[in-house]
Amino acid sequence: MVMVTALGSVAACPWLLSPLCSIAISAGCSATWGKLGRYPPWPGKIVNPPKDLKKPRGKKCFFVKFFGTEDHAWIKVEQLKPYHPHKEEMIKINKGKRFQQAVDAVEEFLRKTKGKDQDLTIPESSTVKRVMTGTVAGFKWPPSVSEPVKDSDPHFHHFLLSQTEKPAVCYQAITKKLKVCEEETGSTSIQAADSTAVNGSITPTDKKIGFLGLGLMGSGIVSNLLKMGHTVTVWNRTAEKCDLFIQEGARLGRTPAEVVSTCDITFACVSDPKAAKDLVLGPSGVLQGIRPGKCYVDMSTVDADTVTELAQVIVSRGGRFLEAPVSGNQQLSNDGMLVILAAGDRGLYEDCSSCFQAMGKTSFFLGEVGNAAKMMLIVNMVQGSFMATIAEGLTLAQVTGQSQQTLLDILNQGQLASIFLDQKCQNILQGNFKPDFYLKYIQKDLRLAIALGDSVNHPTPMAAAANEEEEFKWLLQEEVHAVLRQLQDILKEASHRFALPTSGSGGAVKQENFVLSTSGTDQVKGVMTLQGDALCQADVNLKMPRNNQLLHFAFREDKQWKLQQIQDARNHVNQAIYLLMNRDVNYQFKTGLEVLKLMDAVMLQLSRARNRLTTPATLTLPEIASSGLTKMFTPVLPPDILVNFYINLNKLCLTVYQLHVMQPSTTKNFKPAGGSVLHNPGAMFEFGSQRYEVSHVHKVECVVPWLNDALVFFTVSLQLCQQLKDKISVFSSYWNYRPY
Repeated sequence: MVMVTALGSVAACPWLLSPLCSIAISAGCSATWGKLGRYPPWPGKIVNPPKDLKKPRGKKCFFVKFFGTEDHAWIKVEQLKPYHPHKEEMIKINKGKRFQQAVDAVEEFLRKTKGKDQDLTIPESSTVKRVMTGTVAGFKWPPSVSEPVKDSDPHFHHFLLSQTEKPAVCYQAITKKLKVCEEETGSTSIQAADSTAVNGSITPTDKKIGFLGLGLMGSGIVSNLLKMGHTVTVWNRTAEKCDLFIQEGARLGRTPAEVVSTCDITFACVSDPKAAKDLVLGPSGVLQGIRPGKCYVDMSTVDADTVTELAQVIVSRGGRFLEAPVSGNQQLSNDGMLVILAAGDRGLYEDCSSCFQAMGKTSFFLGEVGNAAKMMLIVNMVQGSFMATIAEGLTLAQVTGQSQQTLLDILNQGQLASIFLDQKCQNILQGNFKPDFYLKYIQKDLRLAIALGDSVNHPTPMAAAANEEEEFKWLLQEEVHAVLRQLQDILKEASHRFALPTSGSGGAVKQENFVLSTSGTDQVKGVMTLQGDALCQADVNLKMPRNNQLLHFAFREDKQWKLQQIQDARNHVNQAIYLLMNRDVNYQFKTGLEVLKLMDAVMLQLSRARNRLTTPATLTLPEIASSGLTKMFTPVLPPDILVNFYINLNKLCLTVYQLHVMQPSTTKNFKPAGGSVLHNPGAMFEFGSQRYEVSHVHKVECVVPWLNDALVFFTVSLQLCQQLKDKISVFSSYWNYRPY
């Protein structure tokens, strides 16, 4: 006898009008067509379930073994049809190779079991009752049953469980993995069966899979997709990360848009809401590749508003959208043991079944878009708060003289015992702080979870406290080093701008020519050659205003004018770089005070570097007159002329002082200029036995572009240092004076 259901028309199934209260079939012998969700009907047989396997709650269903796949499933009565009456119909619809193999298998089974039926009575379903009392025309399989099916194995994921050579192990796994639970909201949450854990093999979908983002989590996910036979095209912002997966058989996509346009389903896993939006909406982004029917699955942990916005833009282009953030860490990702929380397009969720089984041990479907994001943030909020408490407990045990190992042993024997707790604490005790989930991402999730609570006026004080602690740790471990790296990069650029040879390098230094001139009654023109921190050539013309005399003088070939300001500024920059390099990425800052001291030391060097360039000159008139600088010109300068070269901000400056000797009989009151370094007409000074007064000052200057760059770098670096100091100071003040 064969099993039939209340599907189809009355003419096709006249027994539906029978007043019988039950329908008899042969358990283990009768062939049937089973249908699950969007998947095509498949030949199978009803078998007795394992003793320890409970039926799903809700509508009546039977345990079916499917031919050609060795898979099992709980199938609802409404989704079963008798084999023989519908055989020709199904064979016309389904043309796949695997399907034909399944039909051959069921035919062989029927030949062997002919006449060996054992009756099993199945109570009449509520669907049959509805058909007997109402219209039956509306009862038919979903339209997808009539669509041509590709040559693929319609693996009924999420409910299907394969037989193994060790049935006891399989049945135990089935009991643990196969659950259907009704949420209070009325939406159904499906906990998926783990084919990988049960039988070590997964039948991959024939759809082309794309994956964007190969970070800590994405790398493990893609590796497992490839291992399970999926066809995967990968893209990553840093292209080098794709190389390993290309060697494993993945294809390379040049842009997110290209990946989406060439794949049926594209997954993405990036760090935060901004990255998720940029990936979709940015240049050559996901949205540009979306066409009707294209599928996009965002596995990033973001807020509900972000994922809703992304869903809207994807759907507006005719695409299908599913959010599927994952719970786990790098190790679980590598092992294919993630927990997947999905929401959005239910059909797409089912289409992703083999992918979810490859990357995770369990998946949940939580209803409409946004639910998975909210649930993921709640899960990570609990985890982050828990780890903050554990870290404080271990630290408190240490400072109070208690054994941290004993504390861990006590926790592992109590109600908090878990693999997660043991692994984390063991890593801490062994000094292994290699991250399998970055602190900045935990802090990000805590912040988003707190915002979620705020949006519904629900306080989350424990999460807020954990967030403050995690944020301070993140600040010390992540942001501080990020700022230090940024400072190093900026200051190295500043140092390179000075174009000075390194110690012992002996390399040639670029020469730059500058023309300094002015117009007017007093005309000075100079052509200078700057090489590093010295003027190696100078050609100066000075037109005297009183007698129209033209003076010309230049450096002797064996002389250079050293610009000590440039050398000093670069030395201070290099000292700042040295301080930063002593605190590399592996250095662990213990307190905020330690960071503040480092920033003060770096800022001191940067301030000195900037001041050396912004202080116009270093020589007074008496110092210029007494130095050997006046003797480096040819022809020799007249005694009533003094010359000075210096740096003022971003400019190379030349000042020519014209002097006259003050006679002893002069009635002028002598007032020495003292330590001033810039002089105006009328300035007086004494040199040797003579007194001089400045009668004219001729000044010309020219912008040195790389000096301007260096000053900008100094300013930006000082601002970064001050911003980091401000953050550290705020957190340190709170941390030192918090009331608990």
